[in-house]
Amino acid sequence: MSKEITGFKPGSKSWKNFMAKMYGIGGAIVIIGALFKLQHYPGSSIMLIVGLGTEALIFTFSAFEPLHEEPDWSKVYPELAEDYDGEPAEGGRGGGSGGGVSSTQELDLMLEQAKIGPDLIESLGKGMNNLADTAKNMNNLGDVAGATNDFVDNVKDASTRVGELSESYHHAAESLTGLSVSNEDGATYAENLKKVTDNLSALNNVYELQLKNSEDQAEVSNQMFENIQELITNLNNSVEDTRRYKDNISELSNNLESLNTVYGNMLSAMNFQKPQS
Repeated sequence: MSKEITGFKPGSKSWKNFMAKMYGIGGAIVIIGALFKLQHYPGSSIMLIVGLGTEALIFTFSAFEPLHEEPDWSKVYPELAEDYDGEPAEGGRGGGSGGGVSSTQELDLMLEQAKIGPDLIESLGKGMNNLADTAKNMNNLGDVAGATNDFVDNVKDASTRVGELSESYHHAAESLTGLSVSNEDGATYAENLKKVTDNLSALNNVYELQLKNSEDQAEVSNQMFENIQELITNLNNSVEDTRRYKDNISELSNNLESLNTVYGNMLSAMNFQKPQS
């Protein structure tokens, strides 16, 4: 830390106050002298001499001012160091302002603590794309539900027709039973026909049981289809949220890049700044 200069010496506080007033008052005298000369007022030659003399005096005093001390910007921005290799030095950026960190470093630190790297983000994007494709393919389950409904309708129709056939055989058996046949063959025929009728009735019961099971299966399939539709909706919402997150991260990166550009321009302007006369 440099030693404070006391007294009326170049670089001291009193010297700086004196030079500030000299620059202001002397500059005003120079402008007035030039104004008299340009407008050809009386005494313009004398005023011009006084103005230029004042300017020469200002330049003479400014020659004794200490050189502007250029700070070591590499302590604040490690990227400006000649040996910078891409990794910020410990305690570097933000050191001039009490050891703070920039927004970029805070974001990098947050991602590092969460163990989120470029590979993980890329893998997440691929996984969400695959999940969206899988959810899209799940829409084909609607065709399966439609086919199940068609099967139930066909079973209902077959059951109805079997019932009609059983009823016809039953009526035929009753008619044949009512006939008075005199030989044993006629009785045997009627008994066999009754057995056929009983078998058809049993078959009709089997079809009715199968129809009930098919209806239960169709109800379960419809419930599953509704759950899958809800899952697809949730997945689509998740994909939209991930897309918005990606867009926000990209916008944040662009803003940080613009901010770094502004700081770079300010730094360049400060490096080339010269004392004003």
